[in-house]
Amino acid sequence: MPRNLTYALTIAGFDGSAGAGYLADVKTMAHFGVYGQAVCTALTIQNESEFLDPGWIPVKTIEAQLQTLFKKHEFHFVKIGLIQNAQALKRVVDFVREKVQDAFIIWDPIASATAGFNFLDGEEREKFLDIMKKIDLVTPNFDEFRFLGLESAVKCGKISLGKDFAVLLKGGHTQDVEAVDTLFAKDGQSYRFASPRIPGAGKHGTGCNLSSAILANVALGKTLPEACKTAKNYMSEFIVSGEGRLGFIWP
Repeated sequence: MPRNLTYALTIAGFDGSAGAGYLADVKTMAHFGVYGQAVCTALTIQNESEFLDPGWIPVKTIEAQLQTLFKKHEFHFVKIGLIQNAQALKRVVDFVREKVQDAFIIWDPIASATAGFNFLDGEEREKFLDIMKKIDLVTPNFDEFRFLGLESAVKCGKISLGKDFAVLLKGGHTQDVEAVDTLFAKDGQSYRFASPRIPGAGKHGTGCNLSSAILANVALGKTLPEACKTAKNYMSEFIVSGEGRLGFIWP
């Protein structure tokens, strides 16, 4: 018997390996029973081990893709991944807010590739801080947290984590015994999600898969802490799945 679909939108780069970017996002959303649609921000040249070029898509082309998809669907759940700069991020966020004012927006800020390619410009920190106040959840790792100036902005009182926007600070790249993610939620509470660190996992696209798993579970009606916990458990399974640097959880 036909069932109503729950839709979500990912605005991210194309990764031909399907380990990261919008291909990974759509796969993860489908795992949870959410129908993901996608807008391409970059035609990257990469595989799961090597990154050669971002292949940025012009902002006007990104907006044209958005316009076309929003003609058919009113997306209330949106994830943004790889994006060229603060201007592009602002135009994407503003577009979504104009179409669906109360849309739940996640931004997974990708500052650099493991292969050493840098994406975001650190000189635009202030612009990013202003844009993030229009976003519901930002999911940086510790390096991205510092790169975006969030650490210094908190210390000097420019922002309050969980008040201006929610932050999931990921601990997967630390060297601690446990991999601990900390959610600073908009209800003023902080939540800690821990899992045993798995030596030598090294999966490609973990940030993309985590953020899209969170979005899918929010779309299905879970609270943000519940969605983060479910996504964390999913990632524990993901990083021991598949082959080499590619994770894949069989249905």
